Amino acid sequence: MTAMRMTVALLGLGALGACTAGAQIGNLGAQGRVGSVASASAPAAAPRPPAERLIAAIEAQGCAITADNVAQVLLKANLTQQQLLELGPQLTAQGRAEVTDDGTIRVLTANCI
Repeated sequence: MTAMRMTVALLGLGALGACTAGAQIGNLGAQGRVGSVASASAPAAAPRPPAERLIAAIEAQGCAITADNVAQVLLKANLTQQQLLELGPQLTAQGRAEVTDDGTIRVLTANCI
């Protein structure tokens, strides 16, 4: 039942976010800004897994994904709507996220209790 609620919430938020997400091509975001470029002498940081990027992006948006911020969360986490649909149930099953009655998805982390 919880997985079904997560899927329904993600589909609803994804559909609403699609209208406001804008195009994201490579590092070029919806605002038309190119991401910062690290200097050649700086060591490359190991890329974070998609689930960790998603959690960090949700925390930055007040610990929850809503219809109002789903586009910003996806952009900040550098994820697609399909990836969100796949990660949501995984995070719920791991006890790292929950779906509220109004369809909001909250992360359950040390920063967001």
